[in-house]
Amino acid sequence: MRHNSHHTHPSFFDFVDPFKIVRKGISNIMSDAIMMTTTPQDERLERKCTDAVGKLVDLKINFLAIDFDQTMIDIHTGGRWKESVSSLTAHLRPLFLHLIPIASSSNIRIAIVTFSPQTKHIREVLEYAFPPDVAERIPIRGNDGSWTYVGNGMKMGKQEHMASAAEELMAKQPLMMMMSGGGGKEDDDGGGTIISKSTTLLIDDDPTNIKKSLKDGTRAVWLNPRDPLRLLDDIMRLK
Repeated sequence: MRHNSHHTHPSFFDFVDPFKIVRKGISNIMSDAIMMTTTPQDERLERKCTDAVGKLVDLKINFLAIDFDQTMIDIHTGGRWKESVSSLTAHLRPLFLHLIPIASSSNIRIAIVTFSPQTKHIREVLEYAFPPDVAERIPIRGNDGSWTYVGNGMKMGKQEHMASAAEELMAKQPLMMMMSGGGGKEDDDGGGTIISKSTTLLIDDDPTNIKKSLKDGTRAVWLNPRDPLRLLDDIMRLK
């Protein structure tokens, strides 16, 4: 089923219906396991991720769009993963196990933007790895034929993926705020967080996607698969 995006929200993004979330119990087990295996290295990574998120907040970045293959995970599936979801989850970079929950707790919206068609597997990985209140708020845009971007923005690279995901996040805000007791961070007009190019950051291992994002006026940081932790230093250098 394809969703055509039509909206009146004052941004360059187009609306896509929210996903339904399942398997909440498994993510609690994974989160507990991560907590029980905390090491000094984990604590240092936690501090660096906290500093990086603080930098994003200072820059008024409220939307992180993160690639999946070779970025969030340390392999490239080629969109043809045939093993178990738990095996795929084992490839998650520790960097993102820290960065994503910290960003979410700071009211930064998050989406996965990928060319992979295996969005069901990616959804299950998120539910394995993160608490329900984090995983269920992360839309996924992959090449699975489930959505269509009909806006006027750039359609190359990850630009249309980000646009579609961002509009879904903005459309979901009233429900998210109701579920959280109305504690969401809003703009001055009380209409909810507005996601735009200037408040978005793409994280991707593909330099081509980075270049297209920057050309389109959206901040982007390259994740070097050989040195993924450098990402945090590069975030600290953003202006």
